[in-house]
Amino acid sequence: MPVITEPIIFSREINGANVDLIIPEIFVKDLHFSTPEHFMLMIRVTGPDTTKVMDYFEDAEDEVFNVETVESENNREINGKFILTDSYIDEGPQLSVDIDIEAEMVRIILDFLEK
Repeated sequence: MPVITEPIIFSREINGANVDLIIPEIFVKDLHFSTPEHFMLMIRVTGPDTTKVMDYFEDAEDEVFNVETVESENNREINGKFILTDSYIDEGPQLSVDIDIEAEMVRIILDFLEK
């Protein structure tokens, strides 16, 4: 069962312009609220968009993001401004038993606190 029922949409200001990033539901592996104001998000992206996702979140700690999606477990709508308090980015090939396949992949863990 998907963690979210709609793609997650991130929006943040980069060099004076609002820049959006849309992550399809299939790439969101976990969404967990530790408190009503704080949530952790795990994303695993494969394919040619891995660099785009890494660049969007790299060095973005303490930045303000607008986050929009719907959590599937409680059908809770998430829509608001959140501060990225911590992030972990791990790039590498997908785990596979095939020797010659090195698909692009990035794992990202993001901690957000409601602003």
